[in-house]
Amino acid sequence: MRCDELFATALIVAATTGCSLANEPAAATPSPPRPPAVDWDAFDSTSERNPNDGSLRGGVPLPSTAPGLRFNPGRDPKARYGTSEMVHGLVDAANRVHRELGGLPVTINDLSLAHGGPIPHHRSHQNGRDVDVLFYQLGPDGEPIESVGAFFDPSGAGVDFQDLADPSDDVALRFDVPRTWLFVRALIEDDEAALQHVFVAEHLRTLLLEYARGHDVPSGTVARFAEMTCQPGYPHDDHLHLRFFCSPDDIARGCRDSPPMYPWRRDKLKAAGVRPLPLAPKRKEAKAKIVTHKQAREAAGPMDAEVERWLDRRQRWLERPHPGRVYCR
Repeated sequence: MRCDELFATALIVAATTGCSLANEPAAATPSPPRPPAVDWDAFDSTSERNPNDGSLRGGVPLPSTAPGLRFNPGRDPKARYGTSEMVHGLVDAANRVHRELGGLPVTINDLSLAHGGPIPHHRSHQNGRDVDVLFYQLGPDGEPIESVGAFFDPSGAGVDFQDLADPSDDVALRFDVPRTWLFVRALIEDDEAALQHVFVAEHLRTLLLEYARGHDVPSGTVARFAEMTCQPGYPHDDHLHLRFFCSPDDIARGCRDSPPMYPWRRDKLKAAGVRPLPLAPKRKEAKAKIVTHKQAREAAGPMDAEVERWLDRRQRWLERPHPGRVYCR
């Protein structure tokens, strides 16, 4: 068993039991040995330089599967490395949704490469602190369904078109607000993970914020979500792009945070005796090629009329909004 396979198996045991083998009662019959619970402090990952121009030392692999979580089998497994703080946070957040609401696992797309650096299809994701997460989704019967990269409209409706030219295989979807919210909430409330930014379409932010305000959620959590959520140039209506702060230890080793730096984060770093560093000058390296919406549409080939209608509707929210919020411009 490779090191990363052993680690992934240990994550499953840790998330399921929450204890080490030493605390378990003796089995009545012999059973195969299991790896010990994960000791997160044993990992010495370091995020270096900037999110869009950096590297990663000691990258920790996200497990292929864990309670409430799976790495997308359609993505390159080489792109599932991050800092120990981020990977730990993702595992814990997914497990919280699994325990409290059940359903199917959250699907995680790309993190970073094992040593960071430029990664196909992304401008950032270079130093182990960015991750793409598909939304939790509901099928036509209102029950959880395996997530796909479908985009959702302002009402929370979406479609898995599958074969774009064949309308007979279309599957109606709904944005699963409660589970998506709980996943994000768990990360906001995880001080060690230190979530910095939630890149998401403005209309989906609205659905999540309305849900949070209508339920028994601490006001501080709601306020932080409202501050850290923005729609960037790409609308992020088909997934969440999450970015995490440099840990204090990594800042001491040269890790740089992109803006914003919230007051509560400055207080945290001040208490740790650390000052955030400005972004490092951009290095001259080849940039990953990013496909535009127009290029993707042209490359897709023949489409059913309903697909065309959805793409035309999507144009209404593709333009980056300027909501006027302090940390979202």
